[in-house]
Amino acid sequence: MRIAITVLLLALHHPAWAEIYKFVDENGLVTYTNMPRPGIKPQMVIPDTPRAGAQPAAPDKKSKSSTRIATPSYFPRVDSGTQSKRDDMRRQLLVEEMRSEERNLTAARTELATNSRRPGADVGKLTEAVRMHEKNIQMLNKELSHIR
Repeated sequence: MRIAITVLLLALHHPAWAEIYKFVDENGLVTYTNMPRPGIKPQMVIPDTPRAGAQPAAPDKKSKSSTRIATPSYFPRVDSGTQSKRDDMRRQLLVEEMRSEERNLTAARTELATNSRRPGADVGKLTEAVRMHEKNIQMLNKELSHIR
């Protein structure tokens, strides 16, 4: 039964398409989004339909998804040097955020240890703060592992 449901769901699966809008603000900041902005005309709209004859790219062995769609030829491209600089900046921001979360985790653990025996202390709230910082660190590590 499960196999039949899985096969049915796979048969009904189709790739999602969405229009991409390019907005440039008064400071020259470029934003690409799939959400139109009411009252503001986009500089460019990339249509939501695939080009005729477009074939999906070969599956990436690193990717968890079994199919990938090739980037359309009309989609903006970034040279490898620019992408490398962006990746370096992203890595630096994530490392700074990681350091901040580690400091916050240490402070939350200290507060939990010192206040957990006090009458009226909200141990659940203190424990939740520790758990939240641990989860944030876990997610930051995951993001850092995805940067080339």
